[in-house]
Amino acid sequence: MVLPVGVALPNYGPLAGAEALSRLARHAEALGFDSLWVADHLVMPCDATSRYPFDRRAEPTPARLDGLVDFYEPLVTLAYVAGITRRIRLGVSVYVMPYRNPVVTAKLVATLDALSGGRVIFGAGVGWLREEFLALGADPGRRGRVTDEYLEVCRRLWRDDVASFDGAHYHLPPVRTGPKPAQRPWPPIWIGGNSEAALTRAVGLGDGLHLIDLSPAEAAPIGAALADRLRDAGRPRASFTLSLRVSVAANADARAQSAASPTAEALRRDREVCARAGVDYLVVGPRQATSIEQLEATFTDVAAALIG
Repeated sequence: MVLPVGVALPNYGPLAGAEALSRLARHAEALGFDSLWVADHLVMPCDATSRYPFDRRAEPTPARLDGLVDFYEPLVTLAYVAGITRRIRLGVSVYVMPYRNPVVTAKLVATLDALSGGRVIFGAGVGWLREEFLALGADPGRRGRVTDEYLEVCRRLWRDDVASFDGAHYHLPPVRTGPKPAQRPWPPIWIGGNSEAALTRAVGLGDGLHLIDLSPAEAAPIGAALADRLRDAGRPRASFTLSLRVSVAANADARAQSAASPTAEALRRDREVCARAGVDYLVVGPRQATSIEQLEATFTDVAAALIG
């Protein structure tokens, strides 16, 4: 089974910047990738003890944040990428909903979707870096409840001619706003996370569930549970997307671009397992690259395995 495939761009760290984004975005579109993805942080606390929730190590330690200081804002980055591409879709993995006013979020996403011709996939999550919440004046203890309300505010602003909302964490008086997103009633909302809370939120408020750094075997029981939840909610499984973000090591030799590379072989095997597990969409994130050329070679390897 051929699954649609997206690939992550470096919008943070030493390789981030206009040259890398433009070269890699054009390269990915030429290779036939379905989408481009960026990540989200706003500030890096100098003293943090929070642990990254998707750390695969047996004994996780506090997250290392030094390499995340230069972090390009995701929606502005995607607007830049939209202007230098034509058809490739634009995703965030994932946008931290409680960090920003929901009306501002709704306006930015609607504008991007309208100007890009309906190319946005809105990956949204609750966040994890407690110290970043505090730096932004946000309460990490209620991030899940705030996310639910903020998502509903966005949905109403995108869908309704006159939108209003009255919740425990946000009040929106009746307002009108445009432009509306090109995709109706809104761009696909993919809820990021592997938890029970993320699954519940996706079924209640989303159009997809975006799993992060799981193996295909680990995704299988979540896929089965998702199908059951959607059926109980009266929602057709065919209209919902289960996506999986996976990491691959960047091609160590920027000159070696081959459909027979170890990266390509491993991805081909994983693709079949993913399809059997109910995964509908893959997002591949190269890691440990030290040059744009390495990333270009890795994009080529991934495309040869999963697209070509």
